[in-house]
Amino acid sequence: MADHLTKDLTESTLRVFGDTDRLRQIPIQWSKVNKQITQGRLFEQLEVTKFNTEVVKQRSTLHAATTDSIGQTNHQTTDVVIKKGRKIIKEFQLKSGNKASNTAHMLADEKYKDVKLVGPSDQSDRVKDLYNKRASTETLKKDIYKSAASRLNKTVEAEGISSGGTTYDEALQATDANYADKVASRFEITASLSDMHQSGIEAAKIGASMSASISILTGLVDLSQNNIDGHELSARVICDTAKSATSAYLTTAGSKALVHGLAKAGASQASINVLSKSNAHVAIAAGIVKSGQSVVSYLNGNIDEKQLMNEISETATISASTFYYGALGQAIIPIPVVGALIGSTVGYFIGQILHQSGLIGLGEVAIVKAARERRENIELMCLEAIPLIRQHRIKLEMITKEHFSERGGSLTIAFDKMEKSLVSWDVEDFTFQLESINRAFGESLPFKTFEEFDRIMRDPLVGLEF
Repeated sequence: MADHLTKDLTESTLRVFGDTDRLRQIPIQWSKVNKQITQGRLFEQLEVTKFNTEVVKQRSTLHAATTDSIGQTNHQTTDVVIKKGRKIIKEFQLKSGNKASNTAHMLADEKYKDVKLVGPSDQSDRVKDLYNKRASTETLKKDIYKSAASRLNKTVEAEGISSGGTTYDEALQATDANYADKVASRFEITASLSDMHQSGIEAAKIGASMSASISILTGLVDLSQNNIDGHELSARVICDTAKSATSAYLTTAGSKALVHGLAKAGASQASINVLSKSNAHVAIAAGIVKSGQSVVSYLNGNIDEKQLMNEISETATISASTFYYGALGQAIIPIPVVGALIGSTVGYFIGQILHQSGLIGLGEVAIVKAARERRENIELMCLEAIPLIRQHRIKLEMITKEHFSERGGSLTIAFDKMEKSLVSWDVEDFTFQLESINRAFGESLPFKTFEEFDRIMRDPLVGLEF
C-alpha cells in the first residue's frame, strides 16, 4: 500500500536521476568548447536538478526541465520550464556571465520580456541594482530595465519550491567532468534518501495502524479469558506496533533503494517500470529485512544455525510466493493495490504451506527433517535385513524340502507295507510299520507286538485310562 501511495516520490526521484545523467554528459559533450560557454549550459542544468531534488524533499507535484531535455532545442526565449503534470506553469530564461554587468546585459534582451529571469545567485542583487539604476535614468531602455528588474529571480522557483540558487563559480567548476560527477552523485543520494525516508514513514504509519488494530483485538480476547491483564495488553500493543512500524519502514525504504540502485546501475526506464508494477522490489526488500532479523538473532545467540536456516528458508519461500501471486492478482484484478493485496495474501498462505510441507525451501523444516531421518534409518535397517531374510528363506526351504522328502519316502514305504501286512494278516509287521509312522512324527507306540497290545488291553488299570 505504501509503495503505491508513494509512486509519485519514486517518479520524482528517477527524474532527478535523469537530470544528473545530463549533468554528467554536458562537460563531456562540450569538452572542446570554451568553458565560459559550457558553464552557461551547466548553470541551467544545475538549477533544474536542484529544483527537482527539492521537489522530492517536499513531495511536490511540480517538476522542472530544460527546454533542451524536452526536445525544444531551438527555443529562443525559454531555457527552463516548470510543469505541473503536463501543464507548463512557469518559464525562465537563465544567463550566467562572469560579471554581474554581463549577466544583466544578456538578461535584458527584449525578446525575454514575457518570461522570468534568473542569473547566478551571487550576482542577483548586483544585477537588480543595475536595472533599478538604469530604469531611473532617462534612457530609451528605461521600461525594459524596469520590467527586467521586476521579473528577475534569484532562483528557479514555483509554489514555494526553490532551487536555492547557483553561483557562477559552481557552474564553472562543473565544466570539469570529475567535479560534475561528484555533484551529480550528491544530488542522487539526497533524492534517494528523501524518497526512502518519506516512503518508509508512510509505510510505518500504515503498518503501525494495522498492527495496533490486530493486536488490540487479539489482546481483548485474551483479556476476556483472563489470560492477560490490562498492563500486559498495553505492553503487547505498544511492542507489536513498534515492531510492525519498524519492519514496514525498513521494507519500504529498502524497496525504494532497490529501484534507485537499478537506475544508478544503468537499468532502462522500461525495466524499472516493470519491476515497480510487479512489486518485485517490495518482495525482495521484505525478504532481505526478514532474513536480516534472523541473522541478527543468530549473532545475538538467540537462535542456533538450524533455526537460522529454517527462518531464512521460510522467508524466501513465502516472499517468492507472495510476489508471484501478488503479480497474478494484480493482473486478474486491475484495481491498484486491491488485486496485488488479494493475490499477495493468497501467496503468503500458499508459501507457508509449501515451506511447512518441506516441498520447497533453502533448508529443512524440523518436522520434515525428523521424518526424513526416520525414513533413512528404516531404509538402512531394511537394506541390511533383506539379504539375511533371503539367506534364511533359502535355508528354510532347503530344510523343509529335505525334511518332507525324507519323511514322505518313509511314510510311503510304511503305508505300503501296512497294506501288505493287512492282506497277509501279518500283525507283527503291521505293528512294526505303525511304529515307523509314529517315529516319523517324533512319537512311539506303547507296544511293539500283538502280545504286548493284548496285555495292555487286558490290564484293568491301563484299560481305565483308555
